[in-house]
Amino acid sequence: MRGKSMSDYETLDLKGEHCPDTFVYTKIKAEEIGYSGGGKLKVIVDYSPAVESIPRSLAQENKGYSVTEVKKAGNNIYEIYIDIPPLE
Repeated sequence: MRGKSMSDYETLDLKGEHCPDTFVYTKIKAEEIGYSGGGKLKVIVDYSPAVESIPRSLAQENKGYSVTEVKKAGNNIYEIYIDIPPLE
């Protein structure tokens, strides 16, 4: 089984952004990746409510997005890992 490589992920750095902008920017980037054949996205935030709101809002999109991991990466820095299927 192949493990996750950080190089497999496109990175979206949203430090300094707040809701709802964190979700809006994530959604735009996820759709861009999805319409380009799918892939993986790492979202970096420093606004703790986004750690819950981004995965919840992506699930409500019903496009098959899968949040595979959410982890604390530093002092008030969080990383959200998302698998994005191809979109049509």
